[in-house]
Amino acid sequence: MTDLYDQFSAFITQNQLIKNNSTVIVGVSGGVDSMVLLHLLLHYGKCTNLQIVAVHLNHSLRGKAADHDERTVREFCQSKTCLFHSKKIDVKQYAKKNKLSLEMAGRKLRYALFNEIAQPYHGSLIATAHTSDDQVETILLRIIKGTGLRGLQGIQVKRDNVIHPLLFAAKEDIYQYANQHKIPYHEDQTNIDISIPRNFIRQTLIPSIRSTLNPALERSILQLSSIASDANHFIENFAQNALKRCLSRQSSREIALDISRLKRYFTTVKFEVIRECITQLNHPDSQVDYTMMDNILKLAENGQTGNRLRITADLLACVDRNELVFVRNNEQKWKTLQIIPGKEYITGFFRFQTEIVENPDFSKERDHKGIEYIDLEQLGSQIILRPWKESDRITPLGVTHTKKISDVFIDQKVPLYKKKHIPILVSDDTIVWVCGLKLSEKYRIGPSTKRALKLIYEELDICQKQ
Repeated sequence: MTDLYDQFSAFITQNQLIKNNSTVIVGVSGGVDSMVLLHLLLHYGKCTNLQIVAVHLNHSLRGKAADHDERTVREFCQSKTCLFHSKKIDVKQYAKKNKLSLEMAGRKLRYALFNEIAQPYHGSLIATAHTSDDQVETILLRIIKGTGLRGLQGIQVKRDNVIHPLLFAAKEDIYQYANQHKIPYHEDQTNIDISIPRNFIRQTLIPSIRSTLNPALERSILQLSSIASDANHFIENFAQNALKRCLSRQSSREIALDISRLKRYFTTVKFEVIRECITQLNHPDSQVDYTMMDNILKLAENGQTGNRLRITADLLACVDRNELVFVRNNEQKWKTLQIIPGKEYITGFFRFQTEIVENPDFSKERDHKGIEYIDLEQLGSQIILRPWKESDRITPLGVTHTKKISDVFIDQKVPLYKKKHIPILVSDDTIVWVCGLKLSEKYRIGPSTKRALKLIYEELDICQKQ
């Protein structure tokens, strides 16, 4: 084997990419990079008892040429007794249907296929053939389009179960290795189309900068990547502590930050805290660019209660008093429910149940906000649960005058986004209970009460139900 294999083996060991006896799913397009990666992994696997599975996605973009690529990979795998899977998909049609670029559509479909093939192999890795040249192109593209420190890191050597074992290698070394070992490969003719941004950078921008400004451009970009990576790791660790200090409350559905504490940090740290909140709510942070981050910060710094910003279709940032709140699925709605005693009702936000009770002993549950007892005889013929309305009023226990339920929400410090999720129990147009918060004086249990209706309310974390 050549020096490239020694570097490959050392790179895997240094970055702890592959354990012995692992299964590696290799994305193989038929191009020189992926064919060399497959060849290197097959040799490396003999020493470390790896199971190598080659996967090829035929994009249906280049007609017979694409079919020829698939055939080349298949025949190579057969000659090496390597497991092989392929799939043919019309990427152009998929891109049009989903309003994606061809590049983005192809990437999404490739990784979907890789993960599909990887499922039966517990703990398997997915290896793709990105090189140091790809790294340089990626960073330059991000700089041109706009990026932060995280973007300047470029392609990560390992992220989750995806590894890039050729990230150390230059393209010229890849070609040399392929020629020395007579590895078959095909050149993708679409790579010369400079209307594609990455191709323009590769074919035009990099050669121009090399010849006029910096002959060692690649080395400079890779050094920048290394510096940015170290700086970003420091900021991420610092931001984790900042998040703990700013955190007011958290569930799988919402994260609330104390705005006054958040304001104490540098903008870069604030951005990372926001990014971590979004990630913890199970949203890929790649959807959040600098402009969105900046708008979220302005929302918080303005500090006006009720202001909100939609981040994604089901993720919202809003200001509630001194808190910046990130909420999932807050726009879900529930409909009015007709209540029958003894029956249980469950929505995406709460569970509600009633029980008819003779001679109730409710002293043990006196401090349980989700359980109340009312005089059954006082109830009308129709009992419903419905969302809150602006005009709603209740006569709370212990007082003789009515009070706006909106004021009850303020007194109880109910977050703005949660008001429409709290059910209101109504009997013949009279409010009986603001569930979990306030009971009406009219339905209080008294000495003359013969039968009671036990009310049981439980707020649900809707993310746990999905």
